[in-house]
Amino acid sequence: MDNETRNLDDVKFRELLQKRVTNRVSAVGKDLMEFRSNFQQSAQGLIDSVSHILNTVEEEFLQDLRQELSQVESSVRSRLEPELRGQMESEVRQQLEGELEHRMASAKHSGAETALQQAGTRLGLLDAALKEITLHNNQVDILTCYLDKAALFASRAALFVVKSGNLVGWQARGFEGDFNNASVKTLMFSADRDNLLRKVSETRTACCTATAGNPEVLEIVSKFGPLGPDSICAIPLVVRDKTVAVLYADSGLVPNTTVDKHSLEIVTTVVSLTVELSSARAKLGIKAPEASAKDTVPAPTAAAPSGTPAPSVPPVATPASEPSQHIPESSARQAPSAEPAAPPFAPAPAGEPVQPAAVDAVPVTYVSPPSPGEINEADQKLHNDARRFARLLVSEIKLYNEQKVQAGRRDKNLYSLLRDDIDKSREMYEKRVAPGVAAQVDYFYDELVRILADNQVSSLGAECPGPALSPR
Repeated sequence: MDNETRNLDDVKFRELLQKRVTNRVSAVGKDLMEFRSNFQQSAQGLIDSVSHILNTVEEEFLQDLRQELSQVESSVRSRLEPELRGQMESEVRQQLEGELEHRMASAKHSGAETALQQAGTRLGLLDAALKEITLHNNQVDILTCYLDKAALFASRAALFVVKSGNLVGWQARGFEGDFNNASVKTLMFSADRDNLLRKVSETRTACCTATAGNPEVLEIVSKFGPLGPDSICAIPLVVRDKTVAVLYADSGLVPNTTVDKHSLEIVTTVVSLTVELSSARAKLGIKAPEASAKDTVPAPTAAAPSGTPAPSVPPVATPASEPSQHIPESSARQAPSAEPAAPPFAPAPAGEPVQPAAVDAVPVTYVSPPSPGEINEADQKLHNDARRFARLLVSEIKLYNEQKVQAGRRDKNLYSLLRDDIDKSREMYEKRVAPGVAAQVDYFYDELVRILADNQVSSLGAECPGPALSPR
């Protein structure tokens, strides 16, 4: 009994003890869970506080660092920028100066070569002109050639001869439009009125000047049309200390074109000496070479317009004992003003035999050279350059083949006699002339007719091709 009681008490004690322990453990577990929860909350708050503090410190640090870097950068820039800028400017300046010096040297070298080439071309042209002038012995041929060569050194040229103190228009070159070459015969500057040409005649001193703002020049150029050139040149032709004519030359209607005063003065001096030589030969009875004079045929005297004195020309200054050599109002190269001259490519006047093939060779689409008013300002220089180059080429053919030219005019077979020279010159002309000009007018053919054929198309012969127009 005692054993059972003791066993029962042990069981109860164990149960009570286990229950007490279980309750105690459960209470401790609750406390632990609560402590954990509180600890987690405290730790998270602490972490958040520390994170906030760290972020604030980082921002403040970065801001301070930026300010410090900015101050350092400003300080370094203030010290280094002037030095670097000066160094950079120095290097750039040296490079620019070196490049500029190199380009200027190249430009000078190129300009010198171009100027030398132009001077050589100009001297060659002048030499050829002087040689051709000295080949003539008849005063009409001399003065006609004089005007032809003057047109190489100026856009337009006209010769006024002295008669009874008046300056009377004789011939002209390069005038187109309402006032053309033939119109110069209608001009006369009276002896009782002062003007630039009269001053040049009386003082025997050449005058080259700009047109703008010069009333004396404007008075002269207004005679040639409403539009005036940029500059003009008036040169006296003096024979035996007496002015017998005045050459008028100007820059034409194309802006920025010049007149070669020096070449014109040289040509005028040679013409003066050649005229004196022809007078001396006439006085001494020396007959002119047949090749130079046999084809010179004076043209009939032109009738002057109503109210205008007839522009007959006095003899060039010769002594009283010499036979007077009169300059006719027009040369064999110019038709009478009463009847307009036919264009270079047109058939010859009635009464003169014409080779049918030569006339048929002219394309029906070919037109005469346009007047300055029909050409825009940009193209005018191209036309003038083409005309002058053609004139130079054909003048050289004539200069070096004078006898063949005379024979070809007589036998009307110029092209056959000079085929190689003409074809080579045409090839040079076509290579140089602008396509737009070549499509409008054949200046080379015009100069063949005017210079070689003496304005007689038939003299070129049946084999000569007509004017050639390049397709646009």
